[in-house]
Amino acid sequence: MPGVSIVWEPEAEADLDSILEYISRDDIEAAVYVTNEIYQQVSLMLVSVSRRGKKGRVPGTMELVILRTPYIAVYVKKGSLLRIIKVLHGSEVLRFGALKVT
Repeated sequence: MPGVSIVWEPEAEADLDSILEYISRDDIEAAVYVTNEIYQQVSLMLVSVSRRGKKGRVPGTMELVILRTPYIAVYVKKGSLLRIIKVLHGSEVLRFGALKVT
């Protein structure tokens, strides 16, 4: 979809750093693979279909399941801008109000 821009918010970037750090304690190659998969799938899947994913658990958000990983990218769409606001492990539970959507 032409004209779609993806912005990784600082919290989402910090999530990727944490994921890389956590997995690299056991296997650096797996850590690099997982973080690359997250980044690439968000870029490829959301640029081609900007409403891919499911309605998020927090109102106003969408969630994209990252294939071949246990992670979910939480994003907000405003016009042609897609803001990645959080990357969660599938086992994490969001409580209402845990994310601030601005």
